Amino acid sequence: MRKSNLFVACLYNNSTFKNRNPFVVYPFIATTIRSFSTTIHDLNQPNTVPYFPYGESNFESIRRNKQFYVDKTHLIPLLDKSSKQLFFVRPPRWGKSLLLSMLQSYYDINKKEQFNELFDGLWIGDPKNQTSLKNEYYILNLDFSVEVDGSPENIKQALHESINADIARFLTIYNLEDDIPKIISPDALISFENLVTTMIKHKSKLMVLIDEYDRFANKLMFESPEKYKHIVEGKRGEATSSLIRSFFERLKKTSRAGLTDFRSLIVGITPIAIADASGYNVASNISQSEEFGDLVGFTENDLRTALNNIGIVENHQNNAISIMKKFYNGYHFPGSTQSLFNPTLSMHFLQKLMSKSRFKSAVIGGKDIGLEDMIDPNTDISENVFATLATTPASASIVHQLTATNTVQLNAAIVSSFKLRDIIDPPTNEENSKQIWDHTLSFMYYHGMLTFPKGLDSSTLIIPNEIAKLQYLEQLKRIISLNESIIEKFINHPTEDNLKSLLWTILKQQETIYDNSMSEGGLQGSIEAALRAQKLKLFDLTAEKEYKVFKNGKEYSYRSDLVIKTANDVFIIEFKRVRPNALEEYSRLNFFPSTYKTVFKKLLQVDEISLLSMKVKWNTEPTTVENILNKAAIQVKEYAQHESNISKGKTIHAFVVVQVAWPLIIRKVN
Repeated sequence: MRKSNLFVACLYNNSTFKNRNPFVVYPFIATTIRSFSTTIHDLNQPNTVPYFPYGESNFESIRRNKQFYVDKTHLIPLLDKSSKQLFFVRPPRWGKSLLLSMLQSYYDINKKEQFNELFDGLWIGDPKNQTSLKNEYYILNLDFSVEVDGSPENIKQALHESINADIARFLTIYNLEDDIPKIISPDALISFENLVTTMIKHKSKLMVLIDEYDRFANKLMFESPEKYKHIVEGKRGEATSSLIRSFFERLKKTSRAGLTDFRSLIVGITPIAIADASGYNVASNISQSEEFGDLVGFTENDLRTALNNIGIVENHQNNAISIMKKFYNGYHFPGSTQSLFNPTLSMHFLQKLMSKSRFKSAVIGGKDIGLEDMIDPNTDISENVFATLATTPASASIVHQLTATNTVQLNAAIVSSFKLRDIIDPPTNEENSKQIWDHTLSFMYYHGMLTFPKGLDSSTLIIPNEIAKLQYLEQLKRIISLNESIIEKFINHPTEDNLKSLLWTILKQQETIYDNSMSEGGLQGSIEAALRAQKLKLFDLTAEKEYKVFKNGKEYSYRSDLVIKTANDVFIIEFKRVRPNALEEYSRLNFFPSTYKTVFKKLLQVDEISLLSMKVKWNTEPTTVENILNKAAIQVKEYAQHESNISKGKTIHAFVVVQVAWPLIIRKVN
């Protein structure tokens, strides 16, 4: 073996590696001039290889196939000059895999003869920009993507086998097969130590790059916290009780093991797993460092270059950019010089623009494009993330603020290091409420639900775009509002009390229940949205169902507010809402929105008989709450009769719900 530098780039390749976007850009520093891949797509050539390599994270493949790539190689000198051990997190599908693939191609000693082929035309291809570490290292790819369905011991065994397989592959790639018997041990941590020892003997340098280090841990932490504690956290004071902790301990020791040089770069989604696994506190977290603000993400200029390369120019190009801004733009990280676009979603859009003629015509023609045409299922945030957020005590208030203003304030700052228990089981005393708030916001920030505003006000977070608002925030809002068990309780036992419990579970999360402007439609819409969030596993839901009624020889059309159908039952619910200022005793009073909650909360203490007797100005006519309830009961009884003719064999349950400013009055109508 030559006395070469050893570059061990431990790439955490996961089972969904092929789905990650390969084009994510790696901006360097604000003053660096961008250098784009100059390859222009020939529209007349047969498309044997897609121009936009969506789903491909292999830098070599992209360059050899002359596919679209935004040059970010100018980050290499900055990484070389930074702390020798680095840690960097960004949301899922933001191009971290391509970053490491590009670095692997730059540092790999096996790629020395291929350097010009891979980097010609890029910033680092200019000899004056290259660093002394070019093509100096051996690259080891580590894969932690193992199944987590078995017992903790089975999972540990799978990790050992996976790491050993990668070490053996490394030895084979660099013609070191003869060393396999003396390096590989059943314990992969020993194998790693043996490998390091071998490199020390050859006076080699070592760098570790780990891609999405937390993919395996994230799945465990959300789906099986007990396994997570066993495998990642381990027992306090016993590093060897956790395989992941033990691995990071080995990594930490490597820096003082006698190597000529040691460097590491670990990338992932959140800092949680590394904090739980002992912190790896020798690494510098560059996630909030301003010089790395544009390390990943697309700028508008990047996308205009892509559109130019496929012949979309001028007004047509502006139309495409306008749509992408609406759905994909708006991300800012500390040091970002421009608003950043979600790169995977952007590549999804560009690929669709080339392959779907009808979609392309609509886009360049400036027509409205709906959410369903802009989303990419591969970028969906895991249900586990939403479920975790829904359990934190700060989530409901955060969602309310975001729904009302699109912004939310941090008490201090984004938390650079916190543990799983800070999210799922935090202390709930008042003293810790500010920490819980910032931990929850940080968790959302790391997953791409929130970002900093333009101007980088570090105390404020915002919803970046329509995808984040409609796909992430709305989903979180609905999950917080409801769970299936309370729906099941009502469906199996359709009593007035159970319906009230179900409705209050939804409405107590809605700030609009204090609002004088909220109508019956708003009340109905809140209930409907929350129920639809359950993916209708238990029931079919119809809003505004039309019934044809014949009276005196004439046909009349009526619409029931909400109809829920199961295999054996039909539930018809009619909603009426008495606005606060429609109540006679409050009609002459004016309240600021902030005081509605306090004023009308008192009505919850009023007994139902008193509520029913309250005078109301209803459709300009004076009446009482009881009269409104009785008329609605007659109406819903007619709906029930017509529904029984349609849904033969099913039991019909009819309800009237009257909200009197805040309190609910519910009647089951026979």
